[in-house]
Amino acid sequence: MLLEHVLCGLRIDTGTTTTCTECARELTECDPVTVRLHHNRRDIRWHLAACHCLSCAPTSFEELPPTLGTHLLCEGRIGITQDGQIQRTWPGLVSPTIIETTRRTHVTYHATQEVPE
Repeated sequence: MLLEHVLCGLRIDTGTTTTCTECARELTECDPVTVRLHHNRRDIRWHLAACHCLSCAPTSFEELPPTLGTHLLCEGRIGITQDGQIQRTWPGLVSPTIIETTRRTHVTYHATQEVPE
């Protein structure tokens, strides 16, 4: 299964909107976003580290401070997920495209290439 399929629908926030981590601009359904995700070796789930509007979005990890674990930069849009059983809605990631990863493989345009040593 492609990682993009795993990330599709990833919960971004609670309620029906979220805000940009940098400028606090309100982001709603259909807005384009760039998200930074992370997980540790023992963790099977991806966790949201930051959500950026297009104006504030980093284009690579070189613009960010170094951290531990595996990280992804991913572009997409905000979609609204609704659970009729519990009567709740929340924003989720739609149409994710991976921009960059800190793993030993580099992901660009849905193709995986080994990073030479």
